[in-house]
Amino acid sequence: MPDLLLELFSEEIPARMQRQAAEDLKRFVTNALVDANLVYEGAQAFATPRRLALHIVGLPEAQPSRREERKGPRVGAPAGAVQGFLKSVGLSRIEDAKIVSDGKKGEFYLAVVEKPGRATREVLAEILPAIIRAFPWPKSMRWGAASAKPEALRWVRPLHAILCAFGGPLERPEVVSFAVDGVEAGDVTYGHRFMAPQALHVRRFEDYAAALLKAKVVLDAERRKEIILADAKNLTLAHGPSSSRTRACSTRSRASSNGRSS
Repeated sequence: MPDLLLELFSEEIPARMQRQAAEDLKRFVTNALVDANLVYEGAQAFATPRRLALHIVGLPEAQPSRREERKGPRVGAPAGAVQGFLKSVGLSRIEDAKIVSDGKKGEFYLAVVEKPGRATREVLAEILPAIIRAFPWPKSMRWGAASAKPEALRWVRPLHAILCAFGGPLERPEVVSFAVDGVEAGDVTYGHRFMAPQALHVRRFEDYAAALLKAKVVLDAERRKEIILADAKNLTLAHGPSSSRTRACSTRSRASSNGRSS
């Protein structure tokens, strides 16, 4: 089943906002999908200083079809009422409707309407811009020429790029086409600002995470924490105790020297 990869790339997000923002993104998108009758298998959100990312797995290609029963006019009703009913349910002739009986009101027409589900890609292109515009940052800003308009996008820091791709494991995912205040969704992200700033083109989560890692960005916050902690411990073991003893000996040596000179 298809997966969704979404990334919102901006200037640096304050550290205290990153984790909650990632969870908010997951909650708003998954709730909107469920409301649209699009059930998914799993979702995971990520945050780095310059991005929020979301990976949703196991989405259907389209919404399920729906069957609706539409009650029409009574049998023998004026032709205008019958024609209006046919037009509203998409039938060409009244014989295609059922006739059912109501003990109190007599017989009336009933049409069974099949409503095919919309493609998931179309639904995403509709719900994602609305979520981005209404995103609940504790503090947000407008920027650039568009900032003079009250309806301009507000984001925690200027939003530069949107990566949004949807597709199955045996096909090349397609970009979900939409735009928010001139920022068009595509398949481009960026690595570390200084160590690997070049554009990266990716459409699948596995390629995305690997490309970022190669570009000096660790996507998972817990993994970043583990790396920092391990490096700190290694530095402490390598330099901490010996450096402390060296500084202590140096201090005693200077004190002795000062004592002899005085």
